[in-house]
Amino acid sequence: MDATSSYGVKERSAGHDDADLHAEHLRFTGFTVIDGGFTAAELHDLAGGLDRLLERQAAEAGGLERLAEIGEQETVRCCLAYDDAFLRAAANSRVTDVCRRLLGDYFLLMQQNGIINPPGRTHTQTAYHRDLPYQHFVSSRPLAVSALLCVDAFSRENGATLVLPASHKVEQFPPDAVVSDLERPVEAPAGSYIVFDSMVFHRAGANTSAAPRRAVNQVYALPFIAQQISFPDVLGGRHADDPSLSRLLGYGAGPVRSLESWWDRRRARARSR
Repeated sequence: MDATSSYGVKERSAGHDDADLHAEHLRFTGFTVIDGGFTAAELHDLAGGLDRLLERQAAEAGGLERLAEIGEQETVRCCLAYDDAFLRAAANSRVTDVCRRLLGDYFLLMQQNGIINPPGRTHTQTAYHRDLPYQHFVSSRPLAVSALLCVDAFSRENGATLVLPASHKVEQFPPDAVVSDLERPVEAPAGSYIVFDSMVFHRAGANTSAAPRRAVNQVYALPFIAQQISFPDVLGGRHADDPSLSRLLGYGAGPVRSLESWWDRRRARARSR
């Protein structure tokens, strides 16, 4: 294919593969949609698993009403600690390859939350926010990347995520009139990831269908950003010796508890070079 005609352009990004192209979409507009490569059976298992985990965590919390008191009745935290299917969702190479283009070789999973958007009701996620909330600065490179796995297909009817394109480049939230002009619903098939700069303003749409819309949000961040919940602690050391997962899960990224631990960490890094 011929290069796009231009003049006065001395620098141009290369697009060698799909990961490069998705990364460029995200740099310019703040978001992109990636096919996760899931089978129908895998999606069915993820959907059922998410429903079961909500019931389990509600029981662990003392009942769904206890979660409702703190606005958590539609959120499932740390899914991968309960079911390896969600660990595979977080480690999906099509997503992590794009993250590597944007964040470099060292990033970790900051959080993984199952999100259920029920029909006919507003909730926390239907309000505009950033996945790095309360921050009103922008950076020249991403600090974190979010990957929202569509367990169910996302449509306008069931509350597809709405984004404000390129808002990762702007510090302040815009006036309502600008929001209504610019907001864009991102419709996506089941099994795809809506991947976006975590500083993009976004929200869940209103679900006017008869069924809940389910998703799992992963946030990948540079290692100086603390995890929402410590995966090494929640996992109790599981996967610490797996070179393909330990860094992603945050092993070795948290603050050390003693000078001896600091020396041990430095020795381990020296041996790995």
